[in-house]
Amino acid sequence: MTSRRDGNDRPRTGNPSSGFGEDLRRVLRTELLKGPCTSKEIARLFSMHHRTLSRHLAHEGVSFQQIADEIRFAIACDLLANTELALNQISVVLQFSEPSAFTRAFRHWSGQAPSAWRERHRLNRRLPKGKPE
Repeated sequence: MTSRRDGNDRPRTGNPSSGFGEDLRRVLRTELLKGPCTSKEIARLFSMHHRTLSRHLAHEGVSFQQIADEIRFAIACDLLANTELALNQISVVLQFSEPSAFTRAFRHWSGQAPSAWRERHRLNRRLPKGKPE
């Protein structure tokens, strides 16, 4: 049986087989923006041991780190596309040790530097509204 805690941003407890990964992604998006978080802290939010969390994720074919990186990449893309934050500010928001670590991670995730990604997505946003050059 699955139950919900108070509030929409709370994780499910009980049998996490259906929708567990989606619940984890939603919770991680919030928790990563609050500050550093570990699998132990997230497991505690789900009222389970961190090894149980790992087993459920393994059953879905992913690891905690893979999902955390997926969410960090999604947040990075959102911040690059929709804000004017400098890369060093984005690296702080995402808890990277330094801007170069963020740049390396982003390049690994997307195949391009964050500045190039931002410029490409700015160009894509401008073309439909403005005149093509």
